[in-house]
Amino acid sequence: MRARFLACVLTFLAAVPVAAAEDGCGRFDWRVDRELELFNEGFFADVESQSALPKDGAFSMLLLPVAQVIYTVPPERGRDDGYGGIVTLEWIAAGRYQVTLSGDAWIDAVQNDKRLPMLVSTSRDDCPGIRMSVQFDIQSVPLTLQFGGAMVRRLNISVLRVREKYGIDSWRP
Repeated sequence: MRARFLACVLTFLAAVPVAAAEDGCGRFDWRVDRELELFNEGFFADVESQSALPKDGAFSMLLLPVAQVIYTVPPERGRDDGYGGIVTLEWIAAGRYQVTLSGDAWIDAVQNDKRLPMLVSTSRDDCPGIRMSVQFDIQSVPLTLQFGGAMVRRLNISVLRVREKYGIDSWRP
Protein backbone atom coordinates (compact mmCIF):
# COMPACT_ATOMS: atom_id res chain seq x y z
CA MET A 1 0.00 0.00 0.00
CA ARG A 2 2.75 2.44 0.97
CA ALA A 3 4.70 1.48 -2.12
CA ARG A 4 1.72 2.30 -4.35
CA PHE A 5 1.15 5.63 -2.59
CA LEU A 6 4.84 6.52 -2.91
CA ALA A 7 4.76 5.56 -6.61
CA CYS A 8 1.72 7.81 -7.16
CA VAL A 9 3.37 10.74 -5.40
CA LEU A 10 6.60 10.33 -7.37
CA THR A 11 4.67 10.08 -10.64
CA PHE A 12 2.77 13.28 -9.80
CA LEU A 13 5.96 15.16 -8.86
CA ALA A 14 7.67 14.03 -12.06
CA ALA A 15 4.74 15.35 -14.14
CA VAL A 16 4.72 18.84 -12.61
CA PRO A 17 7.90 20.09 -14.39
CA VAL A 18 6.59 18.69 -17.68
CA ALA A 19 3.36 20.67 -17.31
CA ALA A 20 5.31 23.84 -16.48
CA ALA A 21 7.62 23.27 -19.45
CA GLU A 22 4.59 23.06 -21.78
CA ASP A 23 3.68 26.65 -20.84
CA GLY A 24 5.70 28.94 -23.11
CA CYS A 25 5.80 31.85 -20.64
CA GLY A 26 9.26 30.80 -19.46
CA ARG A 27 10.56 30.61 -23.03
CA PHE A 28 10.49 34.29 -23.98
CA ASP A 29 13.92 35.78 -24.67
CA TRP A 30 13.63 37.62 -21.34
CA ARG A 31 11.52 37.25 -18.23
CA VAL A 32 7.87 38.35 -18.38
CA ASP A 33 6.85 37.24 -14.88
CA ARG A 34 5.96 40.71 -13.62
CA GLU A 35 3.79 41.35 -16.69
CA LEU A 36 2.02 38.02 -16.16
CA GLU A 37 1.38 38.99 -12.55
CA LEU A 38 0.05 42.42 -13.53
CA PHE A 39 -2.17 41.04 -16.29
CA ASN A 40 -3.51 38.28 -14.04
CA GLU A 41 -4.35 40.73 -11.24
CA GLY A 42 -6.74 42.46 -13.63
CA PHE A 43 -6.84 45.69 -11.61
CA PHE A 44 -5.87 48.28 -14.18
CA ALA A 45 -7.62 51.04 -16.05
CA ASP A 46 -9.54 50.65 -19.30
CA VAL A 47 -8.09 53.25 -21.64
CA GLU A 48 -9.77 54.40 -24.84
CA SER A 49 -7.81 55.09 -28.01
CA GLN A 50 -6.44 58.65 -28.29
CA SER A 51 -6.12 58.86 -24.48
CA ALA A 52 -3.22 60.30 -22.51
CA LEU A 53 -1.86 58.64 -19.38
CA PRO A 54 0.34 60.36 -16.81
CA LYS A 55 3.11 57.73 -16.76
CA ASP A 56 4.22 54.17 -17.51
CA GLY A 57 2.51 51.10 -16.04
CA ALA A 58 -0.14 48.58 -17.09
CA PHE A 59 -3.53 49.26 -18.63
CA SER A 60 -6.17 47.70 -20.85
CA MET A 61 -6.55 49.42 -24.23
CA LEU A 62 -10.02 49.56 -25.79
CA LEU A 63 -9.29 49.36 -29.50
CA LEU A 64 -11.17 50.78 -32.47
CA PRO A 65 -11.51 49.50 -36.03
CA VAL A 66 -8.20 50.50 -37.67
CA ALA A 67 -10.04 52.65 -40.23
CA GLN A 68 -11.18 54.93 -37.36
CA VAL A 69 -7.73 55.37 -35.77
CA ILE A 70 -5.83 58.59 -36.45
CA TYR A 71 -2.15 57.69 -36.10
CA THR A 72 0.39 60.34 -35.08
CA VAL A 73 2.93 58.96 -37.56
CA PRO A 74 1.90 56.71 -40.48
CA PRO A 75 2.31 53.12 -39.31
CA GLU A 76 5.39 51.30 -40.54
CA ARG A 77 3.30 48.28 -41.58
CA GLY A 78 0.45 50.18 -43.16
CA ARG A 79 -3.14 50.16 -41.95
CA ASP A 80 -3.87 46.49 -41.39
CA ASP A 81 -7.34 45.13 -40.91
CA GLY A 82 -8.57 44.53 -37.42
CA TYR A 83 -8.41 46.89 -34.46
CA GLY A 84 -5.93 49.50 -33.32
CA GLY A 85 -5.42 52.57 -31.21
CA ILE A 86 -2.98 55.04 -29.78
CA VAL A 87 -2.10 56.14 -26.27
CA THR A 88 0.32 58.81 -25.08
CA LEU A 89 2.32 58.56 -21.87
CA GLU A 90 2.75 62.18 -20.83
CA TRP A 91 5.67 61.76 -18.44
CA ILE A 92 8.23 59.01 -18.73
CA ALA A 93 11.82 58.92 -17.48
CA ALA A 94 14.54 58.31 -20.05
CA GLY A 95 15.76 54.73 -20.34
CA ARG A 96 15.13 51.38 -21.92
CA TYR A 97 11.52 50.20 -21.66
CA GLN A 98 9.74 46.94 -22.33
CA VAL A 99 6.27 47.08 -23.88
CA THR A 100 4.36 43.83 -23.48
CA LEU A 101 1.07 42.93 -25.19
CA SER A 102 -1.50 40.30 -24.27
CA GLY A 103 -2.48 39.59 -27.88
CA ASP A 104 -1.34 39.73 -31.49
CA ALA A 105 -0.84 43.28 -32.76
CA TRP A 106 1.89 45.43 -34.21
CA ILE A 107 3.31 48.33 -32.22
CA ASP A 108 5.11 51.56 -33.08
CA ALA A 109 6.67 53.82 -30.44
CA VAL A 110 6.77 57.51 -31.37
CA GLN A 111 8.57 60.47 -29.78
CA ASN A 112 9.05 63.95 -31.25
CA ASP A 113 6.94 62.87 -34.27
CA LYS A 114 9.46 60.14 -35.17
CA ARG A 115 9.10 56.39 -34.95
CA LEU A 116 11.61 54.85 -32.52
CA PRO A 117 13.61 51.83 -33.61
CA MET A 118 12.59 48.59 -31.93
CA LEU A 119 15.72 47.27 -30.22
CA VAL A 120 14.61 43.67 -29.67
CA SER A 121 11.39 41.70 -29.69
CA THR A 122 10.19 38.31 -28.56
CA SER A 123 6.85 36.57 -29.07
CA ARG A 124 5.21 33.27 -28.30
CA ASP A 125 1.80 31.81 -28.98
CA ASP A 126 1.94 29.30 -26.11
CA CYS A 127 1.95 31.70 -23.14
CA PRO A 128 -1.55 32.32 -21.76
CA GLY A 129 -1.95 36.07 -21.27
CA ILE A 130 1.14 37.35 -23.10
CA ARG A 131 1.81 37.28 -26.82
CA MET A 132 4.77 39.61 -27.39
CA SER A 133 7.24 41.90 -25.71
CA VAL A 134 9.43 44.56 -27.34
CA GLN A 135 12.05 46.99 -26.08
CA PHE A 136 12.74 50.62 -26.98
CA ASP A 137 15.15 53.33 -25.79
CA ILE A 138 12.94 56.18 -24.59
CA GLN A 139 13.79 59.85 -24.07
CA SER A 140 12.25 61.90 -21.27
CA VAL A 141 9.53 63.40 -23.49
CA PRO A 142 5.94 62.21 -24.10
CA LEU A 143 5.78 58.74 -25.65
CA THR A 144 3.01 57.76 -28.05
CA LEU A 145 2.33 54.07 -28.64
CA GLN A 146 0.47 53.08 -31.80
CA PHE A 147 -1.17 49.67 -32.17
CA GLY A 148 -2.88 47.91 -35.06
CA GLY A 149 -3.62 44.57 -36.64
CA ALA A 150 -5.29 43.21 -33.48
CA MET A 151 -8.16 40.78 -33.85
CA VAL A 152 -9.57 41.62 -30.40
CA ARG A 153 -11.21 44.81 -29.09
CA ARG A 154 -9.27 44.87 -25.79
CA LEU A 155 -5.51 44.52 -25.41
CA ASN A 156 -3.66 44.40 -22.09
CA ILE A 157 -0.47 46.46 -22.31
CA SER A 158 2.38 47.07 -19.91
CA VAL A 159 5.10 49.70 -20.31
CA LEU A 160 7.82 49.01 -17.75
CA ARG A 161 11.44 50.02 -17.37
CA VAL A 162 13.91 47.29 -18.33
CA ARG A 163 15.61 45.47 -15.46
CA GLU A 164 19.38 45.56 -15.68
CA LYS A 165 20.06 42.04 -14.41
CA TYR A 166 17.39 40.23 -16.45
CA GLY A 167 16.57 42.69 -19.12
CA ILE A 168 14.53 44.78 -16.43
CA ASP A 169 14.92 46.85 -13.06
CA SER A 170 13.39 45.52 -9.88
CA TRP A 171 9.79 46.63 -9.83
CA ARG A 172 8.47 45.71 -6.41
CA PRO A 173 9.90 46.92 -3.06
